[in-house]
Amino acid sequence: MLRTIIIDDDEIVTFLQKKIVSKCDLDSEPYSFKDAQKALDFLKNEADDETDYLIMLDINMPKMSGWEFLEKLKAIPNNDQVHVVMVTSSIDRKDKRDAANDPHVVDFIEKPVSARHCSKLKGISKLSMHFEES
Repeated sequence: MLRTIIIDDDEIVTFLQKKIVSKCDLDSEPYSFKDAQKALDFLKNEADDETDYLIMLDINMPKMSGWEFLEKLKAIPNNDQVHVVMVTSSIDRKDKRDAANDPHVVDFIEKPVSARHCSKLKGISKLSMHFEES
């Protein structure tokens, strides 16, 4: 099973991402967190060992950036079940390079997330097994 977690401090972006994730059948009821630390707490304390998680992670957030989240994620048990999509308005090439070098990051998407992005995610090898027709 694959569950989606949206981490973004912008409520409008979160609302729109939840709608598109649901409409594109990535996850009918995605989790969302405005605060990256709360998402880490969820993964540490409430995540199911039998579930993979697709995290749609904003880079630029107050308190904890997306990069800080990725570093702290490495200390969470079963972090190999977590797949991250960096979702950002940043067009900084360094951000793309850094994302490509992190083992958890499976894609880098410039906002806004679209149905085309969701279709692409379904085809990524680490995620595709969750979307194969039975």
